[in-house]
Amino acid sequence: MFSGAASTGIDSTDGRGTPLALAGIQDTDDPCCWERSGQPWEVIGTPLGSGSFRIRKVFLATPNCMLYRESCATRFRVQALSPAGMLACAVPVKPGSQTSYFRRPLHERGLPATLPTGLEAVLDQGQEHLLFLVQRLLLRRHLPPEQVDLLEAGAAARVLPACAETVRGLGRWLNGVLTRVHGAPEMLRYPAAVFALERELVLGFAARVLPPECRTLPKPKSPRQRGYDRAIEAIRDADLTTLDLGGLCAAAGVGVRALEYAFRENLGVSPGAFIRQLRLHALRRALLASAAGESTVTEIAYHLGFTQLGRLAAHYRSVFGEPPSSTLARPFPGDYPPFWMGHPGGTRGAVVNNVP
Repeated sequence: MFSGAASTGIDSTDGRGTPLALAGIQDTDDPCCWERSGQPWEVIGTPLGSGSFRIRKVFLATPNCMLYRESCATRFRVQALSPAGMLACAVPVKPGSQTSYFRRPLHERGLPATLPTGLEAVLDQGQEHLLFLVQRLLLRRHLPPEQVDLLEAGAAARVLPACAETVRGLGRWLNGVLTRVHGAPEMLRYPAAVFALERELVLGFAARVLPPECRTLPKPKSPRQRGYDRAIEAIRDADLTTLDLGGLCAAAGVGVRALEYAFRENLGVSPGAFIRQLRLHALRRALLASAAGESTVTEIAYHLGFTQLGRLAAHYRSVFGEPPSSTLARPFPGDYPPFWMGHPGGTRGAVVNNVP
């Protein structure tokens, strides 16, 4: 089941029918549906607990920013490609004892953050956090270059330095922005108001995360980490049905052993295993979205490059607990509107100059 939708009056469009901004609430109680609704992330969600899966998301999405509060009813693992062109930051509100980001315990010294890359997180039962994503071009529009450099260097090192008081204050402020927009959704119909809201988010975030005395840049990435980031970008743009390890190493500019080590360090799996997981989860999402009688399991599997259907069916059942035919037979509850303008349903690419 996939329930919840944007409230009346929150979904707004420009004169051409293009989404200008969205806000609303999503409730998802199926991991596959949660993956489909996760744009602009490319995500793989694996429940780790025995309880019922449920993710509740209260969101605001503008052409250049996303802000949402996410609550988790069960423990689960996330492997993801973070959005291209965006800086992302997590603000823990109610972290669990088993919560981890980037295969490390929750950062007590700061805020988990990242530039576009592949990452892993384990979200504990009862976890609640805020996620703020912003186009890097928008940061450069509104902030001095030295502040942008500090934010991007911290995100590249996967932590923005912040004390506990700063984390709590940032969480209260971001929650206040969400509450204000949901209380007056009509503002999202006006381009000037959306522009002002994006500017407020960028300036307010920087002011809280970068105090005036903060001037120390984190250490640069290692060659292996830079190769890993190049590999993730290659995966993001590649046809996964034809991508092999040799091609991935060539794109990354590192050897097989270095790439294997980097993937296990960052994602807990080998490059080949990660690509296979992406393909298998893409198959499940395609099966769920196919209308009754529209396609067969065989047709969808062939379209995604699977040829050994017997082995595929066994592996699929071992991962998802049901055969592919059962997923195909399940009624599709439908998708939400695209979260933001970079989603394939909107306008691709950065949309920084949305208001003159």
